[in-house]
Amino acid sequence: MGQKDLTEKNFLLHQDIFADTLNALMYDGEEYLCAHDLMPAPTESFYHAVRGKLANQFSDAAMYEMKNGHMHVQYILENEIQAKPKTIFRKLGYEGALYRRQLESTEAYPVLSLLLYWGAEPWKQPVNLKEFFRKADLEPGTWQFITDVKLHVYEMAHLPKQIRNRFKSDMRIVVDYLVERQNYKPTEQKIVHPEALLLMLKALSGDIRYLKIRNAMSEEEREGNITMCELLDKYENRGIQKGIQQGEQRYAALNEKLIQSGRMDDLLKAAHSKRYRNQLYKELGIVTGAST
Repeated sequence: MGQKDLTEKNFLLHQDIFADTLNALMYDGEEYLCAHDLMPAPTESFYHAVRGKLANQFSDAAMYEMKNGHMHVQYILENEIQAKPKTIFRKLGYEGALYRRQLESTEAYPVLSLLLYWGAEPWKQPVNLKEFFRKADLEPGTWQFITDVKLHVYEMAHLPKQIRNRFKSDMRIVVDYLVERQNYKPTEQKIVHPEALLLMLKALSGDIRYLKIRNAMSEEEREGNITMCELLDKYENRGIQKGIQQGEQRYAALNEKLIQSGRMDDLLKAAHSKRYRNQLYKELGIVTGAST
């Protein structure tokens, strides 16, 4: 499993984000699912592979909805960054294994899975078995016996504003950023899971800035209750202040070396020419942040 996959999985395994995602996408924004009713479910299942060997498969994020101490529904959230033709088979594999497990259990509950597609290009792959086999040379009467399994795909980078407005968790920041990109403007929404959010934004955008913000956060900031706007402002201000400090140290080191060498003409010229200062920095081996 790649780092991006692990980041997406880690983000979704926060119960408030998991519940909010389902509420926004499945239940039209109604708070039908509550985070405190969710319990982590196993993501590993097994199947017989080539030559009868037992193999395992992992779904990304799974939760049980508990009612009166019993499993009421099992939800699965799958992440996909590339649209693949046989993704519908993965859905069948996960759900089939979970229903098979219920044969030996006293519990019986539905398994519902959603696919969160994070790709920039629209999803153009089959979303049910009949669509997948549409080019197959089958007898007309065969079609009615093909199980009508549907793949519920949500194109997260193309969600309309109406649907994005339903999100109340940190997922709202993610979907707004994905859709708006260069036009994204941080809001005053308080972040609950700053580290997980910043790593998610880094994984989806490739923007190293979010990783730098995450590494620069204080312990208090890591605990949450801070806005994206505040995080960006603090990071940018830190960068500006650090740059000023390093520039001052570098210039002071240059001045000292020139004075010690008796190069007063160069000292005067460097004071009025940034280009000449840069030449002297290179000549004298004075790097950023150098001190005397």
